Amino acid sequence: MSTNELYAVCHVNDVAKRGAVGFVLARREGDKTVAFPIFVVRQGKNFHAYLNRCPHQGARIDFQPGHFLDQGHRAIVCGKHGAMFELTTGKCYDGPCAGASLEKIECVVDGEDVCITGVELAEEDGLDREEHDEFPPVMITSD
Repeated sequence: MSTNELYAVCHVNDVAKRGAVGFVLARREGDKTVAFPIFVVRQGKNFHAYLNRCPHQGARIDFQPGHFLDQGHRAIVCGKHGAMFELTTGKCYDGPCAGASLEKIECVVDGEDVCITGVELAEEDGLDREEHDEFPPVMITSD
């Protein structure tokens, strides 16, 4: 399998303008299939993808699941340590890992699909895999 292959992650409208969305894909590492958590950031027509892991201590960027950006939608912020990263480069400009960068994943738009390339994903799509979150989903039960 070529790492130049395009893998559609979502439709362009799945990521709000000035927004970010996380995904858990399945990646091949040798003969194993492992979870590959990423997030896609959108600025107008431009999309950027990153591994969902802070370079400081390897914690997820969205310490509170689904929250990747600061309130003004001008920076990626690590929910655990408050490190601030540039949207377009992933470079940390404030916080405990200043000067380090998020692992950027090559991201392209193909028609109306946001795709990643440069990685080897498993044959299974992995999109239905649940990632281990510290925040359980809200459960609504009858009285």
